Amino acid sequence: MTDRRRDAEAAADRVPGSRFSARLYEPVLWLGEKTGLARWRQRLIADATGEVMELGAGTGLNLRHYRPGLERLVLVEPDAHKARLLAEKTPPAGVDPEIVRAPGELLPFADDSFDTVVMTLVLCTVADPPATAAEIRRVLRPDGRLLFMEHVRSDGPRMGPLQDRLENLWVKLADGCHCNRRTVPMLRDNGFEVEVKVSKDQFPMPPVARPIVSGVARPEA
Repeated sequence: MTDRRRDAEAAADRVPGSRFSARLYEPVLWLGEKTGLARWRQRLIADATGEVMELGAGTGLNLRHYRPGLERLVLVEPDAHKARLLAEKTPPAGVDPEIVRAPGELLPFADDSFDTVVMTLVLCTVADPPATAAEIRRVLRPDGRLLFMEHVRSDGPRMGPLQDRLENLWVKLADGCHCNRRTVPMLRDNGFEVEVKVSKDQFPMPPVARPIVSGVARPEA
């Protein structure tokens, strides 16, 4: 194990998580998945090509949507409990994914390693979103793409301020999730050109965890 990989795993051990929350993750999302999130994942991940890294792979809800025979697939998940559940999932035909425990702020990969980075419902939980965005940009090739699906702070005059007020409570209830992250502006402020393809506020998920946006971000030249 390299020093960089060892440092990343040590940092991953400090990321919030538990066996209970890992087991509860998919049941909590079940209704949202059945009513649209799974279709969003499928459409998003169909565009993943070349050498791919998924950041925050969780328990593997995205795994079945990757193309058979994908050139390379690295699944990054800091939570050891979720990583164990992830390892039990069946990958697409011809794909032998590598599971790496690391936080988004410390990715143990060389510069320009990947053609595609995928993340779904991830930037709400990272400790330092700008640092994570910088790491994603570093490991992406110059012509690479970040495919994302995230829940973000509402622009509504009532819900947005409510999310701000509830943030500290939500972090405790939802295993480190921040309900008021301004993710799209953050990516734009940290060197990405962002195209939001879909935005929806009608999923059967807690109102503080909406809307959900999906799109593609590319490193600025």
